[in-house]
Amino acid sequence: MYGGHANQRLMVEKRAAEWLFPLAFTNEDQLIRFYACLAIAVLVTNKEIEKEVERSGTLALVEPFIATLDPGQFACTLLGSSDNSQGRTADDLQRLVPLLDSSRLEAQCMAAFYLCAEATIKARQNKTKIFTEIGAIQSLKRIVCYSPNGTTSSLAKKALRAMGEEVPRRLLPSVPNWKPLEVQKWLQQVGFVKYCPQFLEHQVDGDLLMRLTEEDLQADLGMKSSITRKRFSRELTELKTHANYSTCDRSNLADWLGSVDPKFRQYTYNLVTCGIDRNFLHRVTEQQLQEDCQVDVGFHRVRILNAAREMLHSPLPCSNAKSTLEGTDVFISYRRMTGSQLASLLKVHLQLHGFSVFLDVEKLEAGKFEDKLTQSVMSARNFILVLSSHSLDKCMEDAECKDWVHKEIATALSCGKNVIPVTDHFEWPDPETLPADMRAVLKFNGIKWSHEYQEATIEKIIRFLQGRSSRDSSAGSENSLECTPPMGQT
Repeated sequence: MYGGHANQRLMVEKRAAEWLFPLAFTNEDQLIRFYACLAIAVLVTNKEIEKEVERSGTLALVEPFIATLDPGQFACTLLGSSDNSQGRTADDLQRLVPLLDSSRLEAQCMAAFYLCAEATIKARQNKTKIFTEIGAIQSLKRIVCYSPNGTTSSLAKKALRAMGEEVPRRLLPSVPNWKPLEVQKWLQQVGFVKYCPQFLEHQVDGDLLMRLTEEDLQADLGMKSSITRKRFSRELTELKTHANYSTCDRSNLADWLGSVDPKFRQYTYNLVTCGIDRNFLHRVTEQQLQEDCQVDVGFHRVRILNAAREMLHSPLPCSNAKSTLEGTDVFISYRRMTGSQLASLLKVHLQLHGFSVFLDVEKLEAGKFEDKLTQSVMSARNFILVLSSHSLDKCMEDAECKDWVHKEIATALSCGKNVIPVTDHFEWPDPETLPADMRAVLKFNGIKWSHEYQEATIEKIIRFLQGRSSRDSSAGSENSLECTPPMGQT
């Protein structure tokens, strides 16, 4: 927060994003865990290093951890620490505002929680004006109005109440379907009550709101001041950026634009209403983007078109021979609902020991997901299967192999990969309940994960990775850690 972008870049080069994971994962000290999550949330807001931070897997721990904390109790913890007996200064709190305004959910969640805890402290001291001075109020209200995340929105509401501020109502996200009444509510919330009669007179609904031009605002809706029109355009851009376009955006163009740059989501409705989808975007000219779709910023047009052409010409999955040569050391398969944290922890530990690891932490493009995962399993030299609680339940009776974990296991077995099951609160099922193409996974010795003895467990996994097959039932007898027996062996 204090070192700036150059220092943050150095931290990533020193693999800070990865070694923050064990600190964010620990159950020993909540303050250490909290500050580790704060550090990773700050790092990911730096666009220059965002991708490297994402690959660490640490971000996945932030929101679930914050959701378990109570801001009031945490405020007492902060007051009890020697360096925070009076709460943070305005300069300190000012540094949280960019996190609130970030497009990253993890950063918004962390900042909203911290400000909520600090608001509790400042309310006792009658110093809540500090939040207006640092510009946090409007950012918190924006989160309440637009954030799709329940935890973050709830924290922002609590913070505003503690600050003595009015809490706005959450806006319906499907803006293109708004009736004139919803438009009136939005105008009131963003401070344009004066113009409600004009908008109502012209029956401006969500569709018309999204299409308004500078000329419309001035000639038809009575906004004579250019400054007022700029303020309105700023609020409208914010609304367009956070709107849900699912009812009209069949190709999910909005999320693709957001992946190029979060602020590019504002152009979704203009493109969609011109009949443009993701498959056609590469055929559009810069002149058409400007004149037909009202993408007025030239640099934005260039970036959108370049990204569309890169998407069109992205390389196809490699052949088997090439992917075997260039594949990662380890593919980690896991059930997202119960095994994501352990999978991410394994990834960090193995990378710190020099292994290359594939873990689908980053979002993969629709349509390429299956090919990418299958190729990644085939190209990896080892296959670690995280068996968390009920992780194989969805595989049962999955005769058509539609479940991703089933698909990954079947691919690994058919390719003869070195399969290493790592169990955590897992009970082995009856082999007959699993599809025939994955039953062989029950013949591998599973390594039972120990939270108390993580390094020893990792050492055992590494021995398996370095050439000892997990089918070897004697492999687990070399140390005192429990080795889960495979089904059918005594």
